[in-house]
Amino acid sequence: MKKFLIWIVAVFALIIVGLVIVISMVNLNKYKPQIEKAVRQNSGYEMKINGKISASFSPVGISISNVEIKNPQIKSNQKFFQMGKLGVAVELMPLLSKKVKVKYIVLDDLNLDIKKLKNGKFNFEVKNKKAKTEAKKENKESKGEKAKLPMVNIKEVRIKNANINFEDLKSKTVAKVQDINVAIDNIGFDPSKKMLQAISFDAKTKIQKVIFDKFNIKDIKIDLNMKNAIVNMSNMKLSMYDSLVDAKAKLNLNKKIPLLDIEVDIPKFKLANFSKEYLKKDMLSGIVKVHKKFTLSLGDLKTIKKTLRGTALIDGQGVGIKGFDLDKILSKYNSTKKANPAELGMSLASGFAKGGSLSGVFGTGSGGTTLLKRVHIKVNIAKGIVNLSDVAAATGKNRVAIKGKLDIVKQRFLDIKFGVLNAKNCAKFSQTIVGTFSKPKVKIDASSIKSTVNMVSSLLGSFGVKIPKIAKKKNVKCKVFYNGVVKQPK
Repeated sequence: MKKFLIWIVAVFALIIVGLVIVISMVNLNKYKPQIEKAVRQNSGYEMKINGKISASFSPVGISISNVEIKNPQIKSNQKFFQMGKLGVAVELMPLLSKKVKVKYIVLDDLNLDIKKLKNGKFNFEVKNKKAKTEAKKENKESKGEKAKLPMVNIKEVRIKNANINFEDLKSKTVAKVQDINVAIDNIGFDPSKKMLQAISFDAKTKIQKVIFDKFNIKDIKIDLNMKNAIVNMSNMKLSMYDSLVDAKAKLNLNKKIPLLDIEVDIPKFKLANFSKEYLKKDMLSGIVKVHKKFTLSLGDLKTIKKTLRGTALIDGQGVGIKGFDLDKILSKYNSTKKANPAELGMSLASGFAKGGSLSGVFGTGSGGTTLLKRVHIKVNIAKGIVNLSDVAAATGKNRVAIKGKLDIVKQRFLDIKFGVLNAKNCAKFSQTIVGTFSKPKVKIDASSIKSTVNMVSSLLGSFGVKIPKIAKKKNVKCKVFYNGVVKQPK
């Protein structure tokens, strides 16, 4: 990410300087071969100007159309940069005092096709021996003195109809950002600071759509401010699964791996749309409130999981689950006591095994529909471990809770306990799930043994075998299984 941002700034700086130098030339188009050759020799990139270069003198500026850039060191030799039009206008007088004042930069129809190759490098990275040799020579000549770069001031930058496509060939991750429109103002560059710390600006961004994995985000509006390599994103508005989202974020580019802090609030998250678009099933209904606050390092999926920390809350009433009748499943435990709760635990665990998703969990139901009068999910996340701090749901007849931890890095259950509760917050029976998400196991505990004994006793009794009655212990205090916000149904 940091390499890419530095590369973008460097390319724009080279283009601006080059355009100012050649602006006085009458027929600029005949110099296209020389410009392309200079770019190839000094940067290693293969640039092709397919359109025209034209100059303007009110304001003084230049425009260039239909430009594409390739990396000749990549076998596919596919273009990763394409631009419909670039327009730049500068003030001439400040150049005399070694100051660059740009009135505006306009980029139309910019398309970036970024690929992370299987060897871990990006398709825009080049090995440029000449540039490295010249840099070493300049450092030697300067004898430790900092080069005095001209002060750069850009009044405004407009990016119109831009698109970014990203593909990680190793992890097979694909992301698309479509129809980007950005208005950047108050741009400054302080040459006394390091590259990213030297850049400052204010911006307003509109993005029509972002597609990543199964996430589909639309109508994004963000106010940005960058200073000292810190990007603050405020007043973020977007639509996710047709639900309005408010958010704010901070991106720290001073770190070796950029660090992102983000807070998301969704007052009315529409589960039906989420179910159809993300789970690809018409399974959920109702509306829940969602609040998330996370910190993570940007990188591959493994890095994100390892560094992710924060909290997430989902709370709602009147949530429907099709194909999963919780009351029907629990009724046999409440009435006959003949069934083994391991059966229910394994049903829940096997749901995670089917891709580790909600669709797998709910897909193991017995048909029908569950109506949750209240569902509450609160988790804390740190170092790839998800702690289920308050996870429970209540129907009109039953209340269930889940506690324990999930290791999202190693994809395994850490003693997840599922319990069916009574009015005293104790578990009438419970089940423990261990193992990996792909191969879950039900751990035999006291609840399972007791239920199995009851089942065997009932079976032997039906054949006329006399079973001695075991005296029940009186006044035995139950152990509280759950003490959260979800109350027992009346």
